[in-house]
Amino acid sequence: MKTMRGRWASAALGAGIARSRAGREMNQQAQANQAQQQAAQQQIEAQQRQIEALQQQHQQPQSQSQPQQEDITQKLQKYADLHQKGVLSDEEFQKLKVVLLSKM
Repeated sequence: MKTMRGRWASAALGAGIARSRAGREMNQQAQANQAQQQAAQQQIEAQQRQIEALQQQHQQPQSQSQPQQEDITQKLQKYADLHQKGVLSDEEFQKLKVVLLSKM
């Protein structure tokens, strides 16, 4: 009878340790997921700020008498860079490009 108690106690102790480890792993995974979500949210917010800045630039009238074609070329290059970085979608880039080219 004593050996049975020892075996049961050993099995119960092993199960408790396994549950504890599984709980820790789940907590670590949850923390990793949360950190990933926060990083993604920060990236989205940064991209939104960049898009808003571009939209404000687009809405401001040109007050200086710079060569218009050179200015359009620079803006187009900026939009292309943002598109390449993934900040602007294909559709957004095409719309901005059409607007710029229509000013030429």
